[in-house]
Amino acid sequence: MLHPLKAIISILLVLAGFASCRSAWNQTDEQSFYKACVNDAKTWAGTPEQAAAYCNCIIPKIKAKYPDENEAMKQVNLLSSDKDLQACRDSLKK
Repeated sequence: MLHPLKAIISILLVLAGFASCRSAWNQTDEQSFYKACVNDAKTWAGTPEQAAAYCNCIIPKIKAKYPDENEAMKQVNLLSSDKDLQACRDSLKK
């Protein structure tokens, strides 16, 4: 099974292709990211609700750290070790 944060990295890389000429996150890309995130999180989260909670937790954190979507793509390797994003997953265990 793919580590959840590595799956997020994969999703971001796919979005990078669509965002190559834009910099700010737009609603379409955010929605696409959310859907892909939830689909991935369903493979390891206990329930669909937990999968949605995880994605609702990480997306604002990624956007806050990287308001420029292209910068998020450049920093994609750092996301797998990001403690704030890991905290989202850890919060599901409580």
